[in-house]
Amino acid sequence: MSIKKPRVHAVVVTYNRKKLLEECVNAVLKQSYPVDKLIIIDNNSTDGTEAFLKEKKFLDLPVIDYHKLEQNIGGAGGFSEGIKKAREYQPDWVWIMDDDTIPAADCLQELLNADAAIKGDVSFLASSVRGIHNEAMNVPKIKREQFNAYIDWYEYLDKGIVQIAKATFVSLLINIEAIKRCGLPWKPFFIWGDDSEYTQRLIRDYGPAYMAGKSVAIHKRFSSEALSLVKETNRERIPLYFYYYRNNLIGFWEYETIGYRFLCMGKLFYDFFCVLFQGKYKVKKIGVIIRAFFSFVFGTYDRNAFRKRAEI
Repeated sequence: MSIKKPRVHAVVVTYNRKKLLEECVNAVLKQSYPVDKLIIIDNNSTDGTEAFLKEKKFLDLPVIDYHKLEQNIGGAGGFSEGIKKAREYQPDWVWIMDDDTIPAADCLQELLNADAAIKGDVSFLASSVRGIHNEAMNVPKIKREQFNAYIDWYEYLDKGIVQIAKATFVSLLINIEAIKRCGLPWKPFFIWGDDSEYTQRLIRDYGPAYMAGKSVAIHKRFSSEALSLVKETNRERIPLYFYYYRNNLIGFWEYETIGYRFLCMGKLFYDFFCVLFQGKYKVKKIGVIIRAFFSFVFGTYDRNAFRKRAEI
């Protein structure tokens, strides 16, 4: 009797990084465990990404399904669209990543190996992510029990597998059944925090998640440092931190204990005072923090839509 091989559809979201996208696509296509479909969501790139893909003959490949959106709807919107399209094909797994993610040749195979080693259904599996200098990046939060319960994150440690509480969208293999039950990433988050919210929703509403240490992906992000408005020197990026603060506040109030909630709020006020006394673009940065705080407190986002996000 033959054993049915899991069908995997990859989703890559891109915006104005055609050379990185080429490297990412080649890495996905060269996996030791082949994907059945590679869905590319182009967030309305203006650098000639579509023409570049045509020139490289990628769009001639039956395995590639390319979609250029009419406007840039951010990483949250791009992944929402990509996972939605993958869901229509009914694969067993959806493997998602940004265009600056370069998975090792056995990255997908090791994710599937980890699933086979785990008892019961999982909501998703995350790769071990390294930077271009082999530094740790996108490290997921380890799952911890509260109060006097035993901590069991190390149950599969001998296999290089660790149970986690949330992760980022950098080589994430998601169970299609979890997607059906929990819906899609919430588009209004636009950027930053959408991955934390979605992965916590998958765990809470479907089942446990794990990091597979033997599954390795390189994240070619421009900086390996954690996001910091205080240290930010690119004036054009400053407005995006509105989403960083607001989305984190929404996510922490939805999923975390009261202690972590106020820790998140404290971080916002700490950054406010740091910006006040150091660095460039003080007025612009302070304005971003204030807008994010009041957007969260007074619910300028659609709270009703957020409550119904699993129905998408």
